[in-house]
Amino acid sequence: MRRELIYMDAKSSKFWTIELQGSGHTVTYGRIGSAGQTSSKSFASEEAARKDFDKLVKEKLSKGYVEKAGQETTGDELPLVAFTCINHRDEISSNLGTFIGMRVVDYDPEKPARSDVVYRVRSTWEEPELPLKSFLASEAAAQARGLVIGAWQVDDSSVDSSQVVSTLARAAGRLGKLAALHLGDIVGEECEISWINQCDLTPLLQAFPNLQLLRARGGEGLALSEPRHARLRGLALEAGGLDVSVIRSVCQADFPELEYLELWLGTSDYGATATVADLQPLLSGRLFPKLKYLGLRNSELADELAGVLVNSPVVERIETLDLSLGVLTDEGGQSLLKLSSPTLKKLNLHYNYFSPEVSRQLKALPFAVDVTRPANMEEEEEWRFVAVGE
Repeated sequence: MRRELIYMDAKSSKFWTIELQGSGHTVTYGRIGSAGQTSSKSFASEEAARKDFDKLVKEKLSKGYVEKAGQETTGDELPLVAFTCINHRDEISSNLGTFIGMRVVDYDPEKPARSDVVYRVRSTWEEPELPLKSFLASEAAAQARGLVIGAWQVDDSSVDSSQVVSTLARAAGRLGKLAALHLGDIVGEECEISWINQCDLTPLLQAFPNLQLLRARGGEGLALSEPRHARLRGLALEAGGLDVSVIRSVCQADFPELEYLELWLGTSDYGATATVADLQPLLSGRLFPKLKYLGLRNSELADELAGVLVNSPVVERIETLDLSLGVLTDEGGQSLLKLSSPTLKKLNLHYNYFSPEVSRQLKALPFAVDVTRPANMEEEEEWRFVAVGE
């Protein structure tokens, strides 16, 4: 018996394989693309070996690994696991190390173009627009499968992303292979997430008909005035607070191929204005027939969402439900204990305010459940905060 798992996030892309043979098993693990390292272990009986095999697989699935077999793609499709970026709270404070499973490097016009990395382009103090224009004129742009845009104005957080968006849209012909775009790889030291000024992202949807993943960070000024795209498979909007207008645009979107939807709802202190009622079109299950991953993350409404989601039709057909980074308490945890779905494989509850007893009960559910929490997470019952606000 053999299981092959893979994991991708903002820092790494890894594989983990285990093969059961009689009274022992062999594990091979490492960075995707490398030969990896191998270790073998023997047991007193075949039953003991199988028990340890099942235990290790369950542990990996609870940490975010997914079956490689379930991520096979055809043609130019990206594997769905590649759409995930921030898995855990401690990944938010640093710039991306990987994107769509490839290493992210800062674009340097003095170095030869590479096709085995994803370039990050960000402004300089002297000439804010020059780095992007230089990249788009290079061979690196023609080869780019993914692109990460960092800070677009070093010295003024009031400047929005509209100039970057229009520049990218006009240069779409130079980005013929582009499948994934991250707009706003900006960390707190550069600009707090709720100070990042975005714009209407519609020009990107219109200019790149083959785009599979669009990820944007920052909710201020964010809009999707014409949310239509024939091939988009993943949409991720990270914010300290999403305005209800954005939620309503998503709930009216025409994305027939959408498999992955990640929304950081945030907190009213930093611009969140939606209620659970505003999410009802999404929870009804009538939107996005191919949806496999639903992330309603970083939300002060987490307990209320949990109470509604357990009876929502959308849970009956997705594979991953992600309520991480919010303020889930035992109230929401007790609701989630009633969760039943023929398709659900993973429940992500990382960064939470559960008691040890409720955490134990959640881990006993018949699918992988992540109830991990950062070591330095605040535990005061009176004050609970989403993972990312300001």
